[in-house]
Amino acid sequence: MEGFLQSVEKDLNIDRRQLAPERTHVTAFVPAKWLQSLKERRVLPAACPRPEGLSEVEVRTFLQHSVQKLPAGWTRVEIHGLRKARLGYPLRAQPPDQRCGSNVDTLHGFMQSVATQNYHNLWGRAHGLYARPYRRPDAPPTVPALDALRAALHRAYGCPVLQVGRNVPGMSPAKESVAKGAPLCPNMLQAEALLESADMLYIIYPYVQYCLHDVVTFSPAKLTNSHAKILFLLFHVLQAMRACHQAGLACGDFSLRDVAVDEKLCSRLRVNFRGYEGPGEEEESLEGGLERVSEQSCLQRQEVTCSACQKDLRDLVLQWVHGQVSNFDYLMRLNSLAGRRMGDPNYHPVLPWVVDFTTKNGKFRDLRKSKFRLNKGDKQLDFTYEMTKQAFVAGGSSGEQLHVPHHISDVLSDITYYVYTARRTPKAVLCCHVRSQWEPNEYPASMERMQSWTPDECIPEFYTDPTIFRSIHPDMPDLDVPSWCSSYEEFIEVHRMLLESWEVSQDLHHWIDLTFGYKLLGKDAVKEKNVCLHLVDNHTHLTTYGVVQLFDQPHPRRMVGPAYTPAEAPAIVRPLLQNIRETVVLEDIQGQVTDVINGLVLEATPSETTWSGEKPIAGEDDLEQGTEALDSISAPGRAADQPCATVPPAQASTLPAYATDGKSSGVRPLRRSKTGAVDQLDMKITLPEGFNPLQALEELEKLDNFLVKGLSSEMQLMEQPWEEPPLGLSDLFQRDMQALGVLVAEIIFAPRLRPSKPGASLLERFLMVRNLCRYHPKEIPAPLQHVLHVLLQLSVPVEKLLKSKLGKSTVQLFEYKPISQGLPPPCPTQLLSPFSSIVPFPTYFPALHKFIFTYQAKKIEDEGQGRELVFQLWQQLEGILSEITPEGLEILLPFILSLMSEENTAVYAAWYLFEPIAKSLGPKNANKYLLKPLIGAYETPCSRHGRFYLYTDCFVAQLIVRLGLQSFLLNLLPHILQILVGIESSREESKSFLGTTEDDESGGESPVSCVFGEEIKMDVEHSSAALDLLDYTSGVSFHDQAYLPEGEDFQSGLYVGESLQPQEQESLSLGRLSDKSSASEVSLGEDRPADGDSQKDKSSLKSMDSSQDLKQSEESEEEEEEHEEEEHEDAAVDAELTVVVDAAGASVDVTLADDSSEPEDGEGEELPDHSDDKEQTILLDTACKMVRWLSAKLGPTVTSRFIARNLLRLLTSCYVGPTRQQFVPSSDENSPLSTGNIYQKRPVLGDQVSKPVLACLVHVAYLYGEPVLTYQYLPYISYLVAPGGGSGSVRLNSRKEAGLLAAVTLTQKIVVCLSDTTLMDILPKISQEVLLPVLGFLTSPAVGFPSGAQARVALCVKTISLIALICLRIGQEMVQQHLSDTVRNFFGAFSLLQELQDQGLTAESLSSCEVPVMEVPLSDGKLLALDPSVLVELQKVFNPEMAYITYIPFSCLLGDVIRTVVPNHLLVEKLASLHLENVNPSNLQVVGLEQTPSVVGSDQDTRGAEPFSSPQEDTHSGTFGSVLVGNRIQVPVDTQREGLGLLRLSAGTDGFVPSSSSEENALKHDLPRSTHMLCGNWLAYWQYEIGVSQHDPRFHFHQIKLQSFSGHSGAIKCVAPLSSEDFFLSGSKDKTVRLWPLYNYGDGTSEVPPRFTYAEHKKSVFYVSQLEAPQHVVSCDGTVHIWDQFTGKLLRTFDELDSKVPITAVTTMPPPYHSISVASADSVLRFIDHRKPGLQHEFRLASGASAGLIRCLAVSPSGRSVVAGFSSGFIVLLDTRTGLIMRGWPAHEGDILQIKAAEGNVLISSSSDHSLTVWKELEQKPLHHYKSASEPIHAFDLYGNEVVTGTVANKIGVYSMLESSALPTSTTKLSSENFRGTLTSLAVLPTKCHLLLGSDNGIIRLLA
Repeated sequence: MEGFLQSVEKDLNIDRRQLAPERTHVTAFVPAKWLQSLKERRVLPAACPRPEGLSEVEVRTFLQHSVQKLPAGWTRVEIHGLRKARLGYPLRAQPPDQRCGSNVDTLHGFMQSVATQNYHNLWGRAHGLYARPYRRPDAPPTVPALDALRAALHRAYGCPVLQVGRNVPGMSPAKESVAKGAPLCPNMLQAEALLESADMLYIIYPYVQYCLHDVVTFSPAKLTNSHAKILFLLFHVLQAMRACHQAGLACGDFSLRDVAVDEKLCSRLRVNFRGYEGPGEEEESLEGGLERVSEQSCLQRQEVTCSACQKDLRDLVLQWVHGQVSNFDYLMRLNSLAGRRMGDPNYHPVLPWVVDFTTKNGKFRDLRKSKFRLNKGDKQLDFTYEMTKQAFVAGGSSGEQLHVPHHISDVLSDITYYVYTARRTPKAVLCCHVRSQWEPNEYPASMERMQSWTPDECIPEFYTDPTIFRSIHPDMPDLDVPSWCSSYEEFIEVHRMLLESWEVSQDLHHWIDLTFGYKLLGKDAVKEKNVCLHLVDNHTHLTTYGVVQLFDQPHPRRMVGPAYTPAEAPAIVRPLLQNIRETVVLEDIQGQVTDVINGLVLEATPSETTWSGEKPIAGEDDLEQGTEALDSISAPGRAADQPCATVPPAQASTLPAYATDGKSSGVRPLRRSKTGAVDQLDMKITLPEGFNPLQALEELEKLDNFLVKGLSSEMQLMEQPWEEPPLGLSDLFQRDMQALGVLVAEIIFAPRLRPSKPGASLLERFLMVRNLCRYHPKEIPAPLQHVLHVLLQLSVPVEKLLKSKLGKSTVQLFEYKPISQGLPPPCPTQLLSPFSSIVPFPTYFPALHKFIFTYQAKKIEDEGQGRELVFQLWQQLEGILSEITPEGLEILLPFILSLMSEENTAVYAAWYLFEPIAKSLGPKNANKYLLKPLIGAYETPCSRHGRFYLYTDCFVAQLIVRLGLQSFLLNLLPHILQILVGIESSREESKSFLGTTEDDESGGESPVSCVFGEEIKMDVEHSSAALDLLDYTSGVSFHDQAYLPEGEDFQSGLYVGESLQPQEQESLSLGRLSDKSSASEVSLGEDRPADGDSQKDKSSLKSMDSSQDLKQSEESEEEEEEHEEEEHEDAAVDAELTVVVDAAGASVDVTLADDSSEPEDGEGEELPDHSDDKEQTILLDTACKMVRWLSAKLGPTVTSRFIARNLLRLLTSCYVGPTRQQFVPSSDENSPLSTGNIYQKRPVLGDQVSKPVLACLVHVAYLYGEPVLTYQYLPYISYLVAPGGGSGSVRLNSRKEAGLLAAVTLTQKIVVCLSDTTLMDILPKISQEVLLPVLGFLTSPAVGFPSGAQARVALCVKTISLIALICLRIGQEMVQQHLSDTVRNFFGAFSLLQELQDQGLTAESLSSCEVPVMEVPLSDGKLLALDPSVLVELQKVFNPEMAYITYIPFSCLLGDVIRTVVPNHLLVEKLASLHLENVNPSNLQVVGLEQTPSVVGSDQDTRGAEPFSSPQEDTHSGTFGSVLVGNRIQVPVDTQREGLGLLRLSAGTDGFVPSSSSEENALKHDLPRSTHMLCGNWLAYWQYEIGVSQHDPRFHFHQIKLQSFSGHSGAIKCVAPLSSEDFFLSGSKDKTVRLWPLYNYGDGTSEVPPRFTYAEHKKSVFYVSQLEAPQHVVSCDGTVHIWDQFTGKLLRTFDELDSKVPITAVTTMPPPYHSISVASADSVLRFIDHRKPGLQHEFRLASGASAGLIRCLAVSPSGRSVVAGFSSGFIVLLDTRTGLIMRGWPAHEGDILQIKAAEGNVLISSSSDHSLTVWKELEQKPLHHYKSASEPIHAFDLYGNEVVTGTVANKIGVYSMLESSALPTSTTKLSSENFRGTLTSLAVLPTKCHLLLGSDNGIIRLLA
């Protein structure tokens, strides 16, 4: 290695300090630019630059294998070198015909190639034996090995060989161009460059981060439980080998370390070039000698077949036990076997701390306990174990475990390593790893302190290296050694001596057991409190370090003579002869002594026994429990003990059947003779002329005759002079195949091979794995048995095999037979061929390989390429998924996930790939893996093009079907609705949407308590789902996100937040300059600038803190983007973006309909085709359509719960932040004031954002009627505006402020939609709960608005506009009656300010005073609390302009009434006229005060007129060019754009489409009567439902009748709701299956006809269900029918096999399985696959007639087991993967009526013996047992953890699976008006909490 390092340094000019030698190569740390110029410019740079600014220590660390993060611009490469001197030997060229036949993809081609190869091989062998010895043949053609290798490298890697060094001629360009031809194999590790110097050939590879050895050593769980993964790795390796062999390159004796693997298990093979080097002269004799000796010994003594490396370890252990090797050396050897590397911070060697340094020479530590345990104490470790155990039990066994019961996490962490070596580690490294602040005093100052501080073990440096104590930092003192040592050197010496001391040696084996041995796993680990997280967590992410268990047996003890046997015989005081009794005693003692001397009796020594603890019995119990916890970890954790215990049945059936030779020879001759008979006529063998087959025999006889008779001697066998043929490529290739066999065996036996030495030769490795295969044949998985037999010739004894080597210089271990089982010697092509069946590769592998190759080959720079790639992959995907198995899905899934997570492909991957992949995964797994990337796709606003795909109703429908309705509503719907507030609406909106709360009083964004947060909780079932597919994206499992609990309560129709008043004190203490709404405001983690409320009050020094600037600039940029167009064009007062969608819905016209201006003004022109804006419009429109469609699809309760609540929350976020509250500039600010203009909305920016949200909210009301407005929206509004309690200065936060604006806007919408009667009914409520609280905030001098005066003005204008709207609707008289308070309160603010001004309290005078809150006496004697800063705000808001804008229209509106309503009208009039004087330039035509009455008059005259007056009457009095007519404003026709059809009511499903902007200003819209209006029972039920907190896991049955479904003429046998809960299927005695819609119609009494009837059945249908993946219906009447639910087309039938044994039960398997299991009367269970004809499996579950018929079947949700219930009360549990019966037991006394399987291996069965029983799959006793008194439960369904049951007596019961009480939690007798007939079947709709009940009279009813 040393010579190699020197030559690399010399030839490649890389500094020695940047190189690190590995076993077969050198790793170099080089700049990326250096590598690039080598790759692209094909020039070796003159010198490789040194890393500037990095110390040597850092560079050494960067060269360590476990370090992954490198400094920018630097990279690592591997340099492999070959000495040219060793490549001088000749190499036999491979004859062209020896290659495998070209076309082996067809069976014919394969057979042809096998035949030709066999023919050539047999001929060659015969020729070698019989012809060659007698001829002196020409030597076969050979090539120098160097040239052959150079050419092969060039072919394989496609890059030229660069000459380096002086005076080397440059490469000719001609050669270079050739290289670019062939496509490179993706499974070969591609070389970066090939270099050649005078005496070396270099191959430069990219650095291999993870190799297969790392996988099997540190992450074995990645391969457990899946043969497919191991086969897939083998498939990749074979692909690479085939490519190498075709290029003429041998792969060498590669090992696990030569297969590079990535997180997704794509493997690449690195060629091992060592095999090419012939031995050099000086080494030849030595190496050859050794080889020969070892071979002979192997052949002579069979028992020495244990290979050299095992022998090494055995000898080492024996030497240490007998004291011939020091403790230090032995432990260092163990460290290196475990792979620990010196200088690697993550994986440095460990030695025990042997003493603490308190006394002279220290006090010895207890080596029976780990240092961690000594440091932390048993109590702490037990606590860790218990806590993680509880978390584990609670979390179920899903995916990778965050909480596996464990005690310790690591033996030596990187932090500890750096603290140990802190004195000589650069400051930068320490700051990076230990702590970012440099605190030299915090590092332990002395050895004593270090030893007591650390929980980890010691490092070798403290025993060997004095420099570790000397500090390189000026401010960090040297590490103190104990006072009893004079120098560092002496300390090292003493410390080393202590390590070797007798006390340490006698206990060291315990420490080895704890660190490398059997106490790391299983019961012993639990007992020793040494369960290590890394070994039990089943992690599947790749890593290059971890805890490795070398031994699984107790380590022997070192033999140390006992201390009390001195060398001299001790003096004896007593006489030697004693009486007998004493001798016995003496003998006993001697016996003990001698035993100990021999080191045999360990348990008898007192130290052992006393240690076992105070209460041994209790300890045992704990141990039992502890180990149970470990056992409960799913099988993969323990698969190391039995790697192949389970073979999936699917593979069992596909294994090739190997005919034994005997059988085949019996069969073949017959066939031959037949074919021969045909061929004999024309088949002639032509022989060469003069050919005489007897010639050789005659010659022999003559020779013999001559010898015997002529020379009277006898014949002797002549030794033929054997000439070794030169080495051929075929020999190298054969060795490659043998290396492959060894590699496969090493993967299988990895845990047993850990103690073997890393650099073993191929022969040693071969002998080792042959042994293991002999001793542990059962551990070899079935799919790999045959290939190992072929490659390693397991059937031939080793001695015989190794004798078959022909010559000494041959490279392969043994010769393969020319023909074995009819095939030529193995080669990669043969193993890959589907016809050879040596390796049973699944059929989908080639397609999957192509898919992965396509994925890896494409580099995606932008979205266009992303779309192209996804489209290509989508085309390939169908083919793969049609054949794939669940194991294959585990391999495929990570690629799909990364496509769905990468920025440029996320949207398209969701659109194209989600449906097919989710279809094969099934809802449960789809939730586990696809939910997170989907949420990501909705949240990242990056890819905008095509983003609207994700909001189309067809995609959302797929989401609902594939993820399940519940999961969709809880997890995705909030993200989808987010789009309605616009993409750019600041990004953190989306965060605050899920993260913040509606609990506005407690500090806005703090994500702690959550009111209204229904959507923010995760369904409990998700986290506990026990899934069998691990998530392998990068091994990280889908985190169970901490969704926050919601706190909300619905009392008397109002929402009440839980924690409403925690903030007054803080805000008081924060005082006047407080810029936060309250101290509890928490920023959300993503460097999120503080919210809009951090803007300080404008008066306070006009300052803003920096985070606010940042936030504002961010927001304003975003706003500008979003609204730049509107700002230019949008001169309209109320420009509505209307979108008219044509039939296709694809092309979209965007117009700004603009009523304030005549068309000539050109105001309403089309938006410019600015793509972003167009995108945005299309996106919004698609989303709005989708929300409307979804609202109708989901039905009233779910829509209100999920859509409406989310929309209401979104509405608030439309107004958050100062920018959102700015007025949109409009053209006619100074237009005349009049009645119309009071209801003019001066839109703020937020209004434009909120438009889609409001449109959707109104649509929900259109669908389900007025109750939505009054029962859902109003309570929410009053909740939004409810004043916070507490007195004194109350500051709003920005969310509350936005809430006020949203509330007023929404109230305006509601008032417009209410009918007159309803409006009058709820007017007092609106006044009390909405208007007064809002005015309270507006006019309060003590409440500050975060966005200052601007927000107040906006709110002011909105509120006045709302009050005006109500006034317009109800007329003058009513105003006086109902709204006088409201109006008075508003105008009162002017007087208040005036009064304060009179007292001399103005903004100027107050700004100097520092009092936060002051009390001011008013004229009426009351005291008023006011905040000076707020006062300034008020004065800005209630100024003359505001008086003018508000008072004049009101006086127009109310006429004289206003004088009575507004007591301070004089003051306000004065202010208004003041404003006029300021503003009024002479040229403006202004409506003065004196004109108002006339205007009012003209409007009032038309009050009684027709609802629509003709356009001629238009007086253009208002700013809208509109007239007040009756109760609405009439918009004249001519201002509308012709041809756009804007004022349209589109009938049909959508109900009403709000499309014209004029409606924005209409006073009233009657809600159209839709078919889904809520009334009667539906309304009562809906009101109840929206009042319930969603947290209730109980099933409540109220017996409200909602719908009837009539159509069947016979009794209903079964009902099955579809997963999206909008349709259900029913099967009946009348031989039909019907599909029914579940939408709400009418008031609960209506009957609904079926949508579709399937009538192909011949008998009564007793089972119907849906296959989840393909969405087909499975129904059974004794024959199974599989049909399409959309078209009703019959796809397949499956009949009973024998008319005497009909099919009695059916069930479908959950995806990713595609089977249907069918049970027949003869108790046989059959599995059929709906995609393929014929049976999959067949299992007999019971024999004999006593068991009876199989009545019912159930499958566990994971698909792992099937349960069958018999008519005799027997239950049988079958494991679907192995086909073994796990358990059968007599569960009931009567016939079993129904069985269901629930999560967590729970079964529920009901029987005719009146009982309902809950079982755990493998436990003997039932968990719960319920007995119903009167009648058996014949139908039940599951709802969460409850069982909903139905009996023949029409009783509905609800039982709990968790609490064991004898009685159901509730029972209800169905009343006769709700349900007639006898209950026959029942199903629960889980999301909607409805019950479907089928009766014997053919009618199905929906009840809640």
